[in-house]
Amino acid sequence: MPSTPRIFDPPVHLAYQHPKAIHTLADIKLDPSPISKVASTDPFPFLSAEGVRAFRRELFSKDVLDNCSFHTRAGSVQLRGMAPRYAPFTYQFWTSPEVLEIVSKLAGVDLIPVFDHEICHTNVQLGPKGLEGVKDTPVDPPGVPEEYKRNQSGEQKGKPVVPWHRDSYPFVCVVMLSDTSSMTDGETEMQKGDGSTVKVRSPSMGGAVIMQGRHVSHIAIPAGNMPERITLVTSFRPRSPLLVDDSSLMNVRTKSLMPELYYQWVEYRLRLLSERFKYEADALDVRYNEAVQSSDAEGKPGYCRKETVDVEKLTHWMEDQMRYMRQTLFEMRPVTAEDNINKNYIPKVE
Repeated sequence: MPSTPRIFDPPVHLAYQHPKAIHTLADIKLDPSPISKVASTDPFPFLSAEGVRAFRRELFSKDVLDNCSFHTRAGSVQLRGMAPRYAPFTYQFWTSPEVLEIVSKLAGVDLIPVFDHEICHTNVQLGPKGLEGVKDTPVDPPGVPEEYKRNQSGEQKGKPVVPWHRDSYPFVCVVMLSDTSSMTDGETEMQKGDGSTVKVRSPSMGGAVIMQGRHVSHIAIPAGNMPERITLVTSFRPRSPLLVDDSSLMNVRTKSLMPELYYQWVEYRLRLLSERFKYEADALDVRYNEAVQSSDAEGKPGYCRKETVDVEKLTHWMEDQMRYMRQTLFEMRPVTAEDNINKNYIPKVE
């Protein structure tokens, strides 16, 4: 099968500049995370104008809208699971070494997308035309009408659609595809370890923010005074299979194509486990060969007199893997009304 030509061009589609600040978990008085000390970044320039247009062109194509739309909350539509089948540019962008290097350096840990279905979850705020109006979303972001520019009162509009919650996956990168020059509110508010909160302002058009949303409880403050609001959210996990992976499906099952979601979920979990087992087997081989060389006069395997298996340590390791397997199955329990509620508490299986 021929490979897809590369349509993502970093010099054309990226306009990255380092954020002014990166906030650590210690800064907001939270306990350490097992994978990174980073809580969130300040917003930073990420996409060029052409990059914004490329995403809008692909995400609002007929194929994506016909096959990848989910309407689970009043006032918004979610587009999910479009890459790579219906969105090759989107897939190339989020899996490119250039973008992964940026995201990983800012997150403080080498990251990859959790799996394809979680590449570029797109939140679309519905306008006056409702669901039908989504089909008319233009490739070029609309400018801000004069009445919006004059109405920057700073008053918060409405209540948060999603309550305080933690994300399903370790890290997220959130990208803005709309003109925010007239926007009021719209910040992300994070809960600190002492019970107080701190706000991170929303990115401007083409800008992004990275957050360890699995570890940090947060809420999105509704944005007001905008003709449209389109944001992309791509979820990441550590590349290394040896690092903690506490991913969950708790917030995504009601807005996904379930057979595809479950296939990708199980496939990545099984492959991660296979990599962990291979690593342990290889490490055991190294210990065995070292033991043979140090205890056998002829240095030959087959009659090793030196212990190479730490049973207690192996027991703990095996228990961790079995817990990971049980969690994998637990995340595929029958869907109930509880799945419509974004969670702040993350259920764990022992």
